Amino acid sequence: MSAVREWSTVICLAALAAALLQSLVPNGSMERMAKFVIGAFFICVIILPLSKAVPQMKLRLNRSSSSVQNDRLETTVESQIRSESQKSISNLVTAELSRIHIKCKNVHVDMDTDANGSISITKVTVTLGKKYAAQCQTAADYLEKELGIKTEVVSDGS
Repeated sequence: MSAVREWSTVICLAALAAALLQSLVPNGSMERMAKFVIGAFFICVIILPLSKAVPQMKLRLNRSSSSVQNDRLETTVESQIRSESQKSISNLVTAELSRIHIKCKNVHVDMDTDANGSISITKVTVTLGKKYAAQCQTAADYLEKELGIKTEVVSDGS
């Protein structure tokens, strides 16, 4: 209640000061400028107490349930991103090996996520069939050259 009383007192004093200044301003072009400045001053006097009160108002939301939902959503999105990234890398490795006429049986991608949410590939393991056992080193060298990924290539026969 005292805040409202103070606010109304400040508005009354500002109105008196504005009236006094308006009576002292000469007529002519300066009169319009003075009215504009006095109007802006009066608006600031009215808004200033409101701007101080707004940060003190707080919305009380049930954060416990929303944070659990956010954590669940974040975990789901992260797992989907990992899964799709692994599929994408697996398809890329398979396509690159097929260019040199090597068929792979399996591609296993190990990934890690850092604190920033960046995904990094820690290890790619490619498994070739027995038919391609002699070409393991060739495939590893080709993938490292073409994709820039350090790859371990093994075969079922080794």
